[in-house]
Amino acid sequence: MRHATLLLVGLWVLAPAVAAQDTLKIDPGERVRLTLGSGRSTVGVLVTQDRDSLRIRPRPDAPPVAFSRGGIAGVEASLGRHGHAGPGALVGLVAGVAAGAALGGSCSGDFLCPGAGAGALLLGGTGLLFGALVGVFVRSERWEQVYDNRVQVGFAPPGRGLGVRLSIRL
Repeated sequence: MRHATLLLVGLWVLAPAVAAQDTLKIDPGERVRLTLGSGRSTVGVLVTQDRDSLRIRPRPDAPPVAFSRGGIAGVEASLGRHGHAGPGALVGLVAGVAAGAALGGSCSGDFLCPGAGAGALLLGGTGLLFGALVGVFVRSERWEQVYDNRVQVGFAPPGRGLGVRLSIRL
């Protein structure tokens, strides 16, 4: 029973390393983000991959950098960059309507007082346009998970001697 338990634990720990020997479903030229076992991430264009390593070019003018497959905790492929005009317009509309209703309702009897409804309509439309314009220029990148190594076992120098490192991501 004890040997069977040790065998199952060993297979569970080694399974991600065996799976890492296959090539990933990404092609050279794709923009990728690597998450390393240390938690640090790096972004670049995939140059080549083999069973042992991935080579990415972090900048167009930089040489390719090789990363060992055993030290990679996760790989994501870029789905492209996009703007946020819709959410920006919605935030601008809500903020404009709230400000317009508050300002229009607080100026009763003044010469240029539009009232709460007209103030909400006027500033809501202005906020909608301004929010959409800002959202167009705020761009972000979407990522798709291609590889995720949840368990990593490795050797790390603790300061003196040799230590063993076990990393489990949930």
